Amino acid sequence: MAKGTINGSQAPSPTALSRTDNGDRGSSPKLRGMDSNPQGAYGPRFWQAFRDTLTHLYDTVSLPDPSEEARFTLATRTYPTPRAILMRCQGTAFTMTRGPAMVARGGDQLMILLQLEGSVDTDSAGRRGRREPGDVAISDYARPFHAAATDYVNLMLVLPRNSVPAALLALEPHGLVFPRGSGAARLIGAALQEFYAQADDLTVSEAEAAAEGIVALTTACARARLAGDETAHVKSRRKAALDHIDAHLGNARLGPDEIADATNVSRASLYRLLAAEGGIRAVLLKRRLDQALRLMLADNKDERSLADIAKCCGFGGTSQFSRAFRARFGSPPRQYLGLVRQQDLDWHEARLIADGFDPDAFLWRQEGLR
Repeated sequence: MAKGTINGSQAPSPTALSRTDNGDRGSSPKLRGMDSNPQGAYGPRFWQAFRDTLTHLYDTVSLPDPSEEARFTLATRTYPTPRAILMRCQGTAFTMTRGPAMVARGGDQLMILLQLEGSVDTDSAGRRGRREPGDVAISDYARPFHAAATDYVNLMLVLPRNSVPAALLALEPHGLVFPRGSGAARLIGAALQEFYAQADDLTVSEAEAAAEGIVALTTACARARLAGDETAHVKSRRKAALDHIDAHLGNARLGPDEIADATNVSRASLYRLLAAEGGIRAVLLKRRLDQALRLMLADNKDERSLADIAKCCGFGGTSQFSRAFRARFGSPPRQYLGLVRQQDLDWHEARLIADGFDPDAFLWRQEGLR
């Protein structure tokens, strides 16, 4: 009987990761596979024995329903090396929880896992999701988790912590899932499956080289994925802040606190989101002037007063609006509008784009002027 499981997957004890058959000391020995439960045992006694082996690693291990004891089974094939274990697991559904107290007692290893069949609902220290066939996941035994698995088959590479590169640990990848169909899942999954397919013909040294390559590939993919997640998060928050600003430009008192609250970020985070554009005040002024110019360009008959436009865009009055407009565009509002109507529109477009005006919005207004 194996010593532990994670997310519906059997995992060896940390001590097992340091044992291997040295064979002929003059050359690297052949990698040897080991099967658990070759007789295909199942049932209540098998379940009780399995659960008893996990009491030192998990707070709870349970079945979806007590009646599932009658069919419970688990079978693994493992290929151990001094620095890793390649393992294929197949078993019936069960649920497990590993909390902070159990984490503190040990079991310090990391797994790179390919889900082949079944699904697993996971909560990895707050990173929640469902693992489906084709997904590749990373689980860290030094962090809490909860998992509820259906009947499953998976393939994993198990690493003691001292064999995990610092570059991967620094990413804090616990619970990270590369979804099926993604380039990362296909690359890592294909590497794991080919490693397993060729395992019986490999030496221990070759197996360790293969494991090292898979870990390096996983580290690179995790770094790219997490960097992409952070970039997407920043873009989403920035868009939310700008959307709120655009929707409330007429509010002359609109400021950092209201924008931060509406965007669900701290004031300091809001400043960082908009730092590249000169800060919150600069963004507010620029977008107010952009909107004012849009309104002026759309008003072909000059029916709107500058006071009306200034109020709609959140300026304190026409004097403040005119000063800000001249500082931005080089001429007072009406004079600049007159130049637009006298000059070639290509000049006007180039002038505004050079000044940072949104070209898509301008081109739409330009069609109206024609």
